[in-house]
Amino acid sequence: MKTVLITGGASGIGLATAKRMAKSMRVIIVDRDGARAAEAAQALSASGASAFAYGADVTKADQIAAMMEQAAHEAGPIHAMFCNAGVSIKEPVHKISEANWDLMIKTHVKGVFLCTKAVLPQMCERREGAIVTTGSDYSICGKADGASYAAAKTAIYSLTKSLALEFAPFGIRCNSVGPGPIETPMLRAGRTEEEWAPLRAARAERVPMGRLGQPEEVAAVVDFLLSDRSSYITGQIIHPNGAQISW
Repeated sequence: MKTVLITGGASGIGLATAKRMAKSMRVIIVDRDGARAAEAAQALSASGASAFAYGADVTKADQIAAMMEQAAHEAGPIHAMFCNAGVSIKEPVHKISEANWDLMIKTHVKGVFLCTKAVLPQMCERREGAIVTTGSDYSICGKADGASYAAAKTAIYSLTKSLALEFAPFGIRCNSVGPGPIETPMLRAGRTEEEWAPLRAARAERVPMGRLGQPEEVAAVVDFLLSDRSSYITGQIIHPNGAQISW
């Protein structure tokens, strides 16, 4: 059985992907919230899947190295990876603090860099592997009041394309998924149910399909990109976004 490592795997798109991938692969759930990662892995194991959990901050090279070493002993080699850890801060450019800017870039861009750097040597040795990163519609179109998020997501896509070119000769494919508005805890963070309901309706009205996407719908795309069904696809970004943008 092959193994997939998922960062940001304890909730939202990451958790939905872990649940889907656990049907056919051994799953390693990595999250800054180690307790939630362990809870998710335990639930998958209880259903008969093979799942492991590790708490790690993707911005910390030492934590990534320690996690990778432990995973190698407990779960074996990593054949696929979904770099999904992320944060979101909505604020206009002139109000973005240096700390928040750094947090956004470190979590998204440095996080992908450190995780791919850690897993690529073993993939190169086997001359096989698949990596998916989480970009965004904003990787393409930008975002008012969200420049730091859009900049980070655009950088992720550029990094992914560069990885695809560099490691294609080693049989490693690297693609990005660019979700539109997906109904996750991150999307509605900080809002009560009363605050969220009208915002949810207004946000759905702006999508041609007339609704928000579900985490499971993004997980289906990630599953495809990590599988042999996409064996000739690399360096691409696929947008499950209800036609919010076309690319």
